[in-house]
Amino acid sequence: MDKIIRITLTLFVFILVWYLVVITLRIPTYILPDPITIFKSLTVNRLAIFTNSIITLKESFLGFFIANIISVTIALGIVFNKNIENTIMPFAITLKTIPIIAITPLLVVWFGPGEYSKIATAALICFFPSLVNVLRGVKSLDRDLVNFFKAYSANKIQLIKMLIIPSILPYLFAALKISSSLAVVGALVGEFIGANKGLGFLIISNYYTLNTPYVFSSIIISSLIGILFYYAIHFVEKRVVTWTATID
Repeated sequence: MDKIIRITLTLFVFILVWYLVVITLRIPTYILPDPITIFKSLTVNRLAIFTNSIITLKESFLGFFIANIISVTIALGIVFNKNIENTIMPFAITLKTIPIIAITPLLVVWFGPGEYSKIATAALICFFPSLVNVLRGVKSLDRDLVNFFKAYSANKIQLIKMLIIPSILPYLFAALKISSSLAVVGALVGEFIGANKGLGFLIISNYYTLNTPYVFSSIIISSLIGILFYYAIHFVEKRVVTWTATID
């Protein structure tokens, strides 16, 4: 409760200072609108913002889901075949070094201007951080326990279900929390290029018309989606990973 009060007070002071600075310095709305103007814009455009928020949320979640499924699959494969790591990691590292804003136009060309290219962008930006965290969990496995299970003729499904998944869960949830906010960023970047819907589209289109209050409204909602996404995963983690400290 004390933490919530501190956060609320900090936010209140920040908004108050923001308002006073804008009013005192008479900063034009197209440069920096005051919080009240932003709230009015959010209210007036609430239907459009809500509709486009659903689109961005969908793209973010699907990209997040695909990236983490692929990451976990690769990590589990590495447990049984070390050569997979030697094959995949150079490719993953190379992919990570390419700025997401540079490759997004190619994704639009390959997947089209619709939601698939935005999902691909979200998945791409999530993939490497997720893979690295899950691999940390895989490499932390007690090899003696793995050999013990194998000695008692445990098959791969039993090994994954009874040993590997419980052991890597803290690392998996760390990967999920990191990639949750990245997924929203990826979807927004994808919507900046060749989209006609989504919060990213609202941000970029209103930027060009200098409708800055609308831009701020869309940014705030985008941030809230990322925050809610993160804390939803954190909520599940607290109820699933009860036997050890979480990994941040």
